[in-house]
Amino acid sequence: MSPDIEARAAAALLGEAPTLEAVRDVLAGPAVGARSCEIRGDAVVVATDAGLVRVDVFGAPWPDEDEDSLADLGGAAAGLHPGALARAGSQDALWPGGERAARAHRAFCHLRMVEETAPPRAQMEALERLAVALLALPDGLCVFFPAGESLRDGNIIGKIRHVSKEQGALPLQIWINGRLADAGMGVRVADVVGLTQLGMADAEAVFPESAGLAPFEVLGFLLDVTHHLAAEGGALEDGVIYEGPGGLRWRAGLGADAQIPPARKIVRWIPVKEGDA
Repeated sequence: MSPDIEARAAAALLGEAPTLEAVRDVLAGPAVGARSCEIRGDAVVVATDAGLVRVDVFGAPWPDEDEDSLADLGGAAAGLHPGALARAGSQDALWPGGERAARAHRAFCHLRMVEETAPPRAQMEALERLAVALLALPDGLCVFFPAGESLRDGNIIGKIRHVSKEQGALPLQIWINGRLADAGMGVRVADVVGLTQLGMADAEAVFPESAGLAPFEVLGFLLDVTHHLAAEGGALEDGVIYEGPGGLRWRAGLGADAQIPPARKIVRWIPVKEGDA
């Protein structure tokens, strides 16, 4: 089970729309490391080590609920789903300023990998590097990874990269988001969204609300498993059991329907009852 998306994308959210010339000048800077950067028609095209990136400028907010406009930007094939920006803002534990930045933006630059020459992780790093560079524009606010429902500014991206380097981990939390929700009737859900950007299935855990089972520990378990699989490769087998939070054993079920939007197939982890195989 290794889903993928056809074209990876990112966005730089801005207060006002820049000119194509301003975008070109920023992305052609030596610190960005682009092989080439030029205006082609109504877009800026950047050649990176990971592939060719098209950058379009829009003088309007991200079309979060406009399915036709999202389709024009690549739609589901690029991991773009209605409501992603609103959900990213509401699930902002890692960067509490995300929702405020999303509300403030009035324009955006859309970056899309249109020709790939490297694996998914390298593509994401190239998109991240370009999007962060665009925050140097006078009205730069933050970076948005729509498939990962992730809002990050340059400061939090730098912190994630620093901690990841210290721990020998991948900086996945730049591109993905961990979320918590109440499913009702004493049931909680934790999930990780955006792993399709790396060719992996998203994951969720469904568990009873309990004083002995902290939701953020469950979310940490999902992120730990995600980091392990992304770093080591390989895939989970249906029914595999891992030791996890709460001193419990957790079983993985492949191909489940996600509890939290967007609709998609995920790996679902549930705690195993005492005595169950």
